[in-house]
Amino acid sequence: MRQCLLMGTFNMDPRAWSGVLWEFTDVISQIENTDIVAPSDRFFDPSKRLPFRDRMDARFRHKLDMYVARMPKVTLDRDYDLAVYTCQFLHQLKELPQIRFWRDRARKAAVFLLEAWPDTFAREAQTLAKLDQFDHVFVLNGSSIPELARYTSAPISQLSTATDVLRMTPVPDHPRRVVDLCCIGRNNPTIHAELLALAQEKGLFYHYDVWKNQTVGAGWEDVRRFNADLIRRSRYYLVWDPAHKNARNQHAGTAQVLTTRYFEGMAGGAVVLGSAPDCPEYRAAFDWPDAVIPLEHNAARVIASLDDDPARIARVRAQNISQSLRRHDWAHRWRQILATFELRPTADHLARETKLEELAQSICPQKTLAAVRS
Repeated sequence: MRQCLLMGTFNMDPRAWSGVLWEFTDVISQIENTDIVAPSDRFFDPSKRLPFRDRMDARFRHKLDMYVARMPKVTLDRDYDLAVYTCQFLHQLKELPQIRFWRDRARKAAVFLLEAWPDTFAREAQTLAKLDQFDHVFVLNGSSIPELARYTSAPISQLSTATDVLRMTPVPDHPRRVVDLCCIGRNNPTIHAELLALAQEKGLFYHYDVWKNQTVGAGWEDVRRFNADLIRRSRYYLVWDPAHKNARNQHAGTAQVLTTRYFEGMAGGAVVLGSAPDCPEYRAAFDWPDAVIPLEHNAARVIASLDDDPARIARVRAQNISQSLRRHDWAHRWRQILATFELRPTADHLARETKLEELAQSICPQKTLAAVRS
């Protein structure tokens, strides 16, 4: 039986984006025989006091301007067929030495790096050299690959994120969509102001973030379930590409890159409004009409036009749901990783894909239209 090691930093950084990597680990642990190494930040564990030796070591390293690892030391005591390290940021590669013997214990090893911005590579050259320890590097930002290849000898591939579609999908129960507008995370200030005015005028329920840089209080499973329940009950879901002039990610600059919010909104069956990145991975993932309906100005007119066309809304929802079930579950991304190493999916993996396909086949546009009108 294949044994996999999943190493991750999601418990060290309790900010919203880390839930994506938790969900990846959660789904893969259901379809593979896995051990998970994802410790909390050793400096912020309220249940433990950091040992004196560790406190002195951290103080010494800090004075010498050396990296201070936040992950507690973990020693592996078994071998693995495949090890995968998932992290959000480049600097988290520096945590790897805290997992003792990870490379010796793994026959094959891969890393999945979500944020790779070329303008940071030069100053992170020493960190990027750690990628040479892996047999394969997967990055979300495909446009970073040519520049990243200058810093590592490991082969690099683009790998899109996904979502737990079985948790996110509204089928078969089709809950009532009582949230009119939903925006999780980054918004467009110009359009946001228009939507606030529209919600006030029409009495709409507009859900949006009011806190900034908040950390997660509940466990990741609660967070992902909350998001899924919210999106499955939303009529319209707003997503902005990171390079959009009015909703820009400060690290992305003008880079065109795919983000997880698109997968979540479509898997939940909402009509996705906003802007789309101009990159090959977006076009490959969402190659059907109205996957993202542009919302550049006059939001009220766009939404009124959609509200007046329930058949179009039903068609969009049915397509978003069925395509997500067939293409954008974490099981589909794991299949890409396995193929890279010429490994076959497990029986549990195949069973999950069969369940996803059965749900996709159950989708009927007429039922979706009835749900729109209810």
